[in-house]
Amino acid sequence: MGAVENIKEVADLVKKFNDIDLNRRILTLENEVLDLSREKRRAEEKVEELQRSLKFKGNLVFREPFYWLEGDNTPYCAACWEDKQRVGHVTYSHANSSGQYWHCPNCKTDYTTHGIPGRH
Repeated sequence: MGAVENIKEVADLVKKFNDIDLNRRILTLENEVLDLSREKRRAEEKVEELQRSLKFKGNLVFREPFYWLEGDNTPYCAACWEDKQRVGHVTYSHANSSGQYWHCPNCKTDYTTHGIPGRH
């Protein structure tokens, strides 16, 4: 039985004695426990998010000028990652004799490269 259920059970017992002040205190306690439960869940979600981010960060590899994730053929924007720890794929635009052109839709950074695998 959880804390909220225990408090409700105590509240039901107190109602039998018709003690209004004690009943108010129990209701206040119940609300505090509910608030703590919500805060705990938010903290658990944040921990999960940080663990996923840490795992992702550990799998990123920098090969100039992009970050790469094994198994992903589309590079990530170095400017976004290094500035805000935000990940976003860059998009391939086109190629000409000067190189290959890439663009980050998030931060609007443009890249010119030579010889990215899979692009001619």
